[in-house]
Amino acid sequence: MSVIIDRIGEFAKYTNRSIRKVELEIGAANGTLSKAIGKDKDVHTKWIALFMEHFPEVNPAWLLTGDGNMLLPTQKPGESEQRPSHQFDEPMVEYQSKIIEQHKEVVASLKQVIAALEGQLKEKEIIVQLKDQIIANLEEQVKVLSKG
Repeated sequence: MSVIIDRIGEFAKYTNRSIRKVELEIGAANGTLSKAIGKDKDVHTKWIALFMEHFPEVNPAWLLTGDGNMLLPTQKPGESEQRPSHQFDEPMVEYQSKIIEQHKEVVASLKQVIAALEGQLKEKEIIVQLKDQIIANLEEQVKVLSKG
């Protein structure tokens, strides 16, 4: 099983680029990729992300897993521009729909909490009104007693 760095090397060879040229294009220091290839080690995800950013024609599924074609299908003139579809799209859509459902559940729960708090607030307002009435009655009684 080849590793990501080997596939970056394959891409460089396929496009007649030196590894140093790929390093320069992604902004990596001299040896960042070539040392990893020489030691059969993988590289930091930062460099993989920059590689994908600078070479959008590379199939991400191929780069990460080795499955599929090295390059994404090219768009023919006159075709409408669409985002390429690959095996990672479906799980992302499923993940996003689960997040949306969770957010809806949170919103529904918060609405119930708000309704309960509004009910408590109304009860407390009634208690305050009753206490105000009691205070007013007591003040009236004090006035009557102090006159008499």
